[in-house]
Amino acid sequence: MALIIKSEQNIFETKFSTLGLVIIFLLGFSILALAERVLYDVARYFVASSPDYFDNISVIIVHAVVIILFLIIALFVNLSVGQKKEKYAVALVPYFVVSIFLSLQLAFQVSIYFYNHHTDFQFYVVMTALVVICTYAIYYIQSKYINQ
Repeated sequence: MALIIKSEQNIFETKFSTLGLVIIFLLGFSILALAERVLYDVARYFVASSPDYFDNISVIIVHAVVIILFLIIALFVNLSVGQKKEKYAVALVPYFVVSIFLSLQLAFQVSIYFYNHHTDFQFYVVMTALVVICTYAIYYIQSKYINQ
């Protein structure tokens, strides 16, 4: 049984069969659950016995190291596969989506930390910079990889 119905150069335009989608969701949720447990255990081991995800900067830094490493690995694997993406799309998509989700979680953690520990002006400066950087990153990724 085929997991991919229609393969495209762009992995986001690939059409998956129902079984392929089920496998993607199961793998994605499994990776997400494992990543969340890793984040919890790493923070507990290196920082505190009961880590606070939003008020302890040490926990946020440890999470940032793990999440950024996972994002770099997911991007490297996705880009290095190159022309063989259609063969590995069912495995690549969950890792890439989970890395994006974890990056958003990290941005949310940093946002709440800055909101709780800085003045309003500092919060607006940091959040504005984050919005500008994310907007440019989205524009760059779409212009380079998606709209070819």
